[in-house]
Amino acid sequence: MQGQQTGHPRRTYRTVLVDDDPLFRDWLRSVLEDSRHFEVMAEAGNGAECLGLLDTLTPDVVLLDVDMPDRDGLELTGYISANCPGVRTIVVSSHEDRIYSMLAAAEGAVAFIPKSGLSVSALLQSLQAAPVP
Repeated sequence: MQGQQTGHPRRTYRTVLVDDDPLFRDWLRSVLEDSRHFEVMAEAGNGAECLGLLDTLTPDVVLLDVDMPDRDGLELTGYISANCPGVRTIVVSSHEDRIYSMLAAAEGAVAFIPKSGLSVSALLQSLQAAPVP
């Protein structure tokens, strides 16, 4: 396959981070950029900022939190799935209940990853398992 080798893909995923916790976003940006598999294009602290970014950017992946002050991350996932062809959404949350995974999938997310299990490896596995848009 073009752009892939055994293990993780060689490609770099253009990524938008959406979480209302700036410390979490800083940590996640650092982890992702250190991996060389992700380029963080932009960050948003709420749903409105995310939608504004999607008006001007075309990321490969949007990583977003479930709980945000102005708009639920699951609602945003549904919007992105319906209106942003080719953009894959991965929902992350401090909630670990299976119901969130099912709700995220129903809205079109390629994965739901609890924040306690969030890693570059988990993200790459989720993206590799998802259909190519």
